[in-house]
Amino acid sequence: MTQIFIFGSSNSYGVGGTKGGWADLLKQQLHTLMYGPNGIGEKHQLYNFGKPGAKAQFVKNNFQQQLDLYRNKGQKAVAVLSVGGNNAKAETTPDNYVSTPEEYTNIMQDLVVALKASVDALYVLGYRPYDESKTSPKSNPLTGGQSHFRNDRRAQFQAILEKICAEQNVEFIGLTVSDEVWIRDYLFDDGLHPNDAGYQMICDDIFKHIKEHL
Repeated sequence: MTQIFIFGSSNSYGVGGTKGGWADLLKQQLHTLMYGPNGIGEKHQLYNFGKPGAKAQFVKNNFQQQLDLYRNKGQKAVAVLSVGGNNAKAETTPDNYVSTPEEYTNIMQDLVVALKASVDALYVLGYRPYDESKTSPKSNPLTGGQSHFRNDRRAQFQAILEKICAEQNVEFIGLTVSDEVWIRDYLFDDGLHPNDAGYQMICDDIFKHIKEHL
């Protein structure tokens, strides 16, 4: 049996998806594999700890307790990490950044190292581009606050994340279409989160990587 643990923010949770997000689609795919025609039976479990608005600090502070509570002894544990975009944004004003590049580097490096040591396999999902005409600023419909998501910050933080993954020998899952195509075809109306097609693409990309563990 393989247990799959999803740690992340709103993209992991599935904001913008009518059928949930990529983690929900991945769970459906696993359930079809197990319980569909000629299914293999109950072999795998998936737990989604995605929290909208989560920053890297939140995952770093909570993932170990979540693993301790949900992991079954003797079973393979695979983690998919999708967090950090909220560290790159600015809150309220365009220059009030959540994290500096240096702060982000330290947090993400600690998180990747610690999470890798706690599971059998770790995959890290990169950040997807925004439609800045809708995300700078973007109002939060739940809190009323404003955030600024910009592609130059996203690219800067993603480069840091890719470097950390390379140094730690962790597989990084990047975007498989151009930024322009993603923004045109795979973004939800809010300009920030994937739409159904975007979530399906991410699910398919992740499944290609984790299927060797199933």
